[in-house]
Amino acid sequence: MIDWTGQQVLITGAASGIGRALAIALAARGARVTGADINAAGVAETAALCGGEAFTIDLADGAAGAQAVERLVARHGRLDAVFANAGIGYSRRLLKADLDDPGLARLWEINMLGPTRLAQALVAAAEAGGWRARLVITGSENSLSLPPSIQNFGNGLYAASKHGVLILAEWLATECRNARKPMDVHMLLPGGVYTGLTAPGLGPDPANWPAAMGIIQPERAAELCLAGLDLGLFYIPTHRHLIDDMAARQQGVAAATAALGLQQSA
Repeated sequence: MIDWTGQQVLITGAASGIGRALAIALAARGARVTGADINAAGVAETAALCGGEAFTIDLADGAAGAQAVERLVARHGRLDAVFANAGIGYSRRLLKADLDDPGLARLWEINMLGPTRLAQALVAAAEAGGWRARLVITGSENSLSLPPSIQNFGNGLYAASKHGVLILAEWLATECRNARKPMDVHMLLPGGVYTGLTAPGLGPDPANWPAAMGIIQPERAAELCLAGLDLGLFYIPTHRHLIDDMAARQQGVAAATAALGLQQSA
């Protein structure tokens, strides 16, 4: 089990949802938490709940992540972990979407490029300071597949951003391992969680939530995240159905491989 006592932790997207739940859970395990979010009032409330610090940040600004890391290292002398949890939604049917919408640039920056920028800044700081750091990226069930329960939601572009951040995380973990960089990388893969992104479509009454989505509360997602970190996992899913959702892709590739007569290499 990780001893979080005294560890300096930054959580982006900490104003609500999984970010807030992580902040409270980590503080309960002794971490010194700094929450960052574009929602100043929400992140200040999170800081009050976990006895931590808070500041506002807009991760659509490509320089913001590195500046946040530098700020905390300058203040505390180190930064042991970053939870790159900030994310935004985007719902447009692909065949009708305006692909020149400026909102797409914001989507890519926050959901996909932002965690990579944080990784670059964190590993540089850890190398310079002589400590080992941890990066935890919040992806989605959409990182792995097109879940049957949301096929009519028009989430293709959002899903692309979450799909993209998974492969970036896999490459980051590989580069850190092969180059012996002082940073461990983990990928939280939430299924349906009741957060600010999902609440408008679900409503407040759990009795009305689609059973197929298996909605859980943010506190449960945070609990599973920390359990996965304790186990040293890279992939940290929050729902069993993520495996089943991937089956169609795996079976499709297997069937195509067989149809083309491709042989397994010796």
